[in-house]
Amino acid sequence: LASWTDFFLVELGDAQTLARTVFVSLSFTKPGILELGRMADRGLEPMAMLFLLLVVTSVTLIPGQPLRLLGGEIGVTATALLIGLVPLQIGYLRGLEPAHMRGSLVQVWANRLSVAVIALAGVVMAWRGDQVGVYLLAPGILLSFVAVGINAWVLLIEILR
Repeated sequence: LASWTDFFLVELGDAQTLARTVFVSLSFTKPGILELGRMADRGLEPMAMLFLLLVVTSVTLIPGQPLRLLGGEIGVTATALLIGLVPLQIGYLRGLEPAHMRGSLVQVWANRLSVAVIALAGVVMAWRGDQVGVYLLAPGILLSFVAVGINAWVLLIEILR
């Protein structure tokens, strides 16, 4: 994975920066979020996804780690998050006004897809023991940044409308 080190270092820094942005946006909009019931769960979702990105990009930087072990770590972590996200999403979608349902469903599926791609990358790495899974991991990470960025926008701007 030596050729991927720069990519993972940059993504680790980006995940840290975006985590701070989401945390600040949650702090500023906390009263509005709390008034909307389960919307606080909507704030937990991007934080959990960013935690996944921090873990994934960090474990890839462990020197000399076998690819099968790395894939197992990534696959288990992402699958666990996916399993945790679904009930969280169902909970806040149930209390949503119909006018906001379509956009929220798109966001939910984008979040699930990005985490699922990371989980699949981990499974492929563990199964094959080569770098093919890394080529799946990169789009999963990038898609997660897009999904988390949209979540941050909703939490910072849309909540205040």
